[in-house]
Amino acid sequence: MDVKLLTEFSIIDLSIMLLYLVGVIALAQKFKPISVKFVRLFSFISVVHVATTIGYYLYSLSDITDAVGYYRKVLFVYDSWPDTFGQGTYFIYATLYPLVNYLHISYFGSYFVYSFIGLFGYYFILKVLLDITGYKWTNWFYVLLMPMLHFWTVSIGKDSLIFFGISMLAYMFYFNKKWMYYVLPILLIGLIRIHILFFVMAAFGFTQLFLNKNLKTGYKFLLITALAIGLVGLFPFLLERVDFKNEESILEQVEMLGDRKLAGGASINLKDSNLIVRWFSYVFRPFFIDAHNIFAIAASIENLVWVLMFINIVKRIRHKIVDAFRHIYWFSAFSILTITLPGAYLLSNLGVAARQKTMIIPFLFMLLFISLFKSKENNNSI
Repeated sequence: MDVKLLTEFSIIDLSIMLLYLVGVIALAQKFKPISVKFVRLFSFISVVHVATTIGYYLYSLSDITDAVGYYRKVLFVYDSWPDTFGQGTYFIYATLYPLVNYLHISYFGSYFVYSFIGLFGYYFILKVLLDITGYKWTNWFYVLLMPMLHFWTVSIGKDSLIFFGISMLAYMFYFNKKWMYYVLPILLIGLIRIHILFFVMAAFGFTQLFLNKNLKTGYKFLLITALAIGLVGLFPFLLERVDFKNEESILEQVEMLGDRKLAGGASINLKDSNLIVRWFSYVFRPFFIDAHNIFAIAASIENLVWVLMFINIVKRIRHKIVDAFRHIYWFSAFSILTITLPGAYLLSNLGVAARQKTMIIPFLFMLLFISLFKSKENNNSI
């Protein structure tokens, strides 16, 4: 695609950026009743997010990215909006088409639309983490500023939208909102990656089965039956999503996934490793020994923080969690496992692991903060 077309800028794009700024200010001000510290924190998060947005946009001009492909297709391939309707990649076309063809927002301006949606996900996460800490400051909040976490949540594509959807779902579940508030995040997750909705629903089912003592056995049976019916109903869409029509088809897809590379071209072969090694590699690599470009080095630095977070969670796993937080704690833990284990098993290298890690960020942060601030041992020491 002509780079000139990707670098166009108009008054409409300027309006988008001004609306972005207004949105940031409005969201930041929602933390003012708590403390000015958290207004500043969200402002810093927004600055990192915007800087990463511009950086990713510039990077996409010099390398082949999904964002360029999405923009090219809605601009040149599809003749009408209904042609884009569908699940998975088609859903991204459907969200991008009206921005480009009806509102005439450029490639640059479209980046900021998706970037703001991703930023809204951080707003939901911060609201949850603040409640867990009792609205007190902790230096652990700085993990929200890690640039590589923002890198995958600013671009035109699935990652920014599903990050928002999962963050919103976690927020609704944590604050026990009415069922109607779950419709948007569930639809969003399902339309983008139906298998992730499948895994999150499975995590919810495990949580209810093992932890909900208020439900009688009969109600538990009905709930499990309802969840099973729902999962069975979703399963055909999941099979269609991965094109699981025969053994060769799924093996070919696994090989294709295995050949995907990290930004910058890094690839780590895991085909002969066991599931435990694959899982740790999926979540925590690349390390410095794997890095050979600036992206991998930046990811390696942040992965050290991920390892530190994991160690803190494991160290406290035997601590008893305050009763009011047990459900969200184990829902987060089950969600992390149900999302990452299949990915770790299917991916033969780390090609897409880094970007898919964004789907567990909300759950990992909740797990960490509950471990740190809502165990009975911590409360007794206070």
